[in-house]
Amino acid sequence: MNITMKRMPWVLGLVLSVILLVPGGVRAADENDILQLEKQLIQKESELLEPELRLDTLLVERAKLDGVGGWFQGSKKKELERQIGEQTALIDRLAREMAALQKQVQDMVFAVGQTYEKNGDYRKAIEYYLKVKNQDDKVRFRIASCYKALKEYELAIQWILKMARTDANALEIVDCYKLDGRMKEAVYWLFQILEPIDGNPAELTALDLIERYNYPNRPLDYPNFNQRLSDVYLAKAVFYYKKDFAVARADYQKAINLIAGNAEPKSVSLGILARYQNEYKVALDILDQQREAAERYYENKLREAKTAYDEAEYRYRRAQRDAEDEYARRLEWARRDMEKAERDLRALEAQASPSAELLAQARQRVQYTRDQYYYLVNNRNRFIEEYVRPARREMEEAMERYNEIVSNRTRIIENYIAPYKAKVAAAKEAFELMRSLHEAVYGMR
Repeated sequence: MNITMKRMPWVLGLVLSVILLVPGGVRAADENDILQLEKQLIQKESELLEPELRLDTLLVERAKLDGVGGWFQGSKKKELERQIGEQTALIDRLAREMAALQKQVQDMVFAVGQTYEKNGDYRKAIEYYLKVKNQDDKVRFRIASCYKALKEYELAIQWILKMARTDANALEIVDCYKLDGRMKEAVYWLFQILEPIDGNPAELTALDLIERYNYPNRPLDYPNFNQRLSDVYLAKAVFYYKKDFAVARADYQKAINLIAGNAEPKSVSLGILARYQNEYKVALDILDQQREAAERYYENKLREAKTAYDEAEYRYRRAQRDAEDEYARRLEWARRDMEKAERDLRALEAQASPSAELLAQARQRVQYTRDQYYYLVNNRNRFIEEYVRPARREMEEAMERYNEIVSNRTRIIENYIAPYKAKVAAAKEAFELMRSLHEAVYGMR
């Protein structure tokens, strides 16, 4: 097929899309730019036609020189290939320029959508945003914003959910549910932002909102609301403990006040402190249990390695016996072959006028069988060693694994209990941190 004809549908489609995208009723700031891009695309297509037609002609001429027709035409071939290279490079350059123009068209389409959005024509804006081929989060957010402005909140949320899952985007979902009067869902997403705490700015906004979203049915929808929010503030206090102790202290006090009710805050704080102390003790108990489990794990691992070695050693001993038997069989076969060859030679020599060729072959056969026989006689140990080598290698590898386990007992046990030691360290740090915050707010116990 002609190269030009292959490219034409794509180019015409691109130009047509540009024409269709030009807004008819809005004098957008970028409307003239889109029209200008259309002209540039048409110009590039015109520029592209000539080199494509020229390349088609050159390819036909070059094809004529293949085979017999090209004998003694080396210089002409080289010149045609040079011109083909030039035209191909030119076409590639123009194609890249057209691709760049196409990207500019997409950027302009997005800009037109923004113009409609700024002018309050949200449905028209959505229409243009949907025409953007590569819809990244920037485009998705604009579509969501338009649906939000149209008060079509469910559609707005659907587009936000297509974006990257970030706390900032989750806040947009919260706002949509709030505007739609669906407070239960709004609070749900606020907790999604706050659990767990990782210190991003959206969390501060979420903390402010979650307490202000005090709607009538909240106690029924979230009967443990204060406890969950208290846990959030405790987590925030832990997060900021080393960064800003004053913030951590205030967050801790807030966490206590949320669940204190009519109880004395200091007593509630002591209860939390006791909970963290208990978690530390539980972590220590689990560590002790896992130390015993680690010993059992090691002994089991050692036992398995010993069993594997014993089995490998048994296979090696059996291979030695099999090697002796195989050697004896091979030696007997070689002896019989040699004796037969000698008998055949003697019988041939006893004939009145044996063929010289047959005699030579018989003597060669005798020499060959003798070599085979005496090779086996003189290389018994080598034969047996080669026979048992795979089994011996398995036995040695099994012994190495066993010895490695024996020499690395401490490391194996420590690796086993390392996660539990880490949990103990974390529980201890959390307990000491809570004790410090308790003392900072309520004084010594």
